[in-house]
Parts: sequence; C-alpha cells; structure tokens
Amino acid sequence: MFIRENMLLTIALLVAAVAATALACGSSDSDEDVFLQVSDPGRVFSLADLIATPYKEVSNYSTEGLPGATDVSFGFMKVSGGDPYDYEVRFYISHETAVDEGTTMAIEGSGPDAILSDDDATYKEGIKNRRTIIGGGVGGGARSGIGPKFGSYAIFGNIVMLCQGSDIETSQQRCGLLQKELLPSAKVS
Repeated sequence: MFIRENMLLTIALLVAAVAATALACGSSDSDEDVFLQVSDPGRVFSLADLIATPYKEVSNYSTEGLPGATDVSFGFMKVSGGDPYDYEVRFYISHETAVDEGTTMAIEGSGPDAILSDDDATYKEGIKNRRTIIGGGVGGGARSGIGPKFGSYAIFGNIVMLCQGSDIETSQQRCGLLQKELLPSAKVS
C-alpha cells in the first residue's frame, strides 16, 4: 500500500512539474496543436456549465473519498453525430485545488495502471463505470478481462476529467473535445 501511494505521489509531482514547465514556456504557433494535460483558462466552472454543453449527465456521484472535490458527474457526450464518449468530471473550488488534491486520484482512476478493484480503490463511487471489457475472448460470450475505460485524464481549470479511450492519446483527444465545449475560445486541441 505504501509503495503504491509513493508511486502515485511521484507521478503526480512529475505531472505537475511538466505542466508548470509547459505553462512557463509560453506558447508559439507550433504549440497550438499540443494538448496540455493540465491547463488553466482562468475560469471556475460549475456543474451548470458542464450541463450547458452537449454533455449528458447519467449520474451525480458522492464526493466521499475524493478529497477536495465539490461535485462529481458521470455522463457522456456525442460529437458530430458520432459515438458517445464517457466522462467522469470532478469539480474543485479552484485550479490549484484540482491540481493539488485531484491529480493523485485522477491517476488512480485512469490509465493503464488504474485501480479498478473495490477493495483497492481509494475513491469507490462509480468504480464500475471506470471499467470496460477488454479483448474479444473466445467462444460465445467469453471475455478476456476487465480494463480501464478512461485511458487518461486532464485538469482544466477547476475540473478534473477522466476521458474514455483505450489509450492515453485517444483519451486526451476526447478530453480536448470536452474542453472545447466548456470554453470554445480556449486554445485546446
């Protein structure tokens, strides 16, 4: 347990350092196509802002076990008539709180090393919605296993969003789609 917490803390610190470096370097034309996993558009978002986008809420989760979070929404968004993508969106009072208190829990709930067991997860609410069936299996109804639904996460202002995708790149593209809906004038991709 101690090793897992140390690993999550180390990863969180690395993500914060990379984000701080990226923000400190400013941007150029070539940077416009780069997805920033952690960015602050200078705005505090509410659940009402999220609901005002094409996002559709399926469940509103308890924040118990999710330090610093003020609200959590699970839902989906369809883009241009395509397939719907699932999201878990966690709200905090500020960007700083989202980074400081939300990063470790976002890492726990997404990516290839996501903790998907009820026994091991720190934040248990909605854990079943963070899982997906992976592999095709053999024979009628056979499954090869359970894996993470959310390939990655993004911190955008005061929200942490876990975004559906089988890998980090796909997930981050889908985080970018929701970011564009939240603040169309923000430079995100």
